[in-house]
Amino acid sequence: MYDRMKKFLLRCVDLLIAVVLVGALLAYVVINSVLMTSVVNDLLLDTYVTYDTGFGIVMLILLLGWGPVWLSRSLRDRR
Repeated sequence: MYDRMKKFLLRCVDLLIAVVLVGALLAYVVINSVLMTSVVNDLLLDTYVTYDTGFGIVMLILLLGWGPVWLSRSLRDRR
């Protein structure tokens, strides 16, 4: 009985940590999207962009920058 309770509590702690990490990642993306939108609007282009455009720019940078690095490292570690 004690082992089952211990496994259950450890699983709950792991779930809580995963939720906190996902929340932190989402907060990071939202903050960067707002900052990117502000920076692009401060450039005084011909039109103002919305938060959707800032989110798109941040996701483009994340996918083009971190995606290939993560993929190359994971492939290198498998060898």
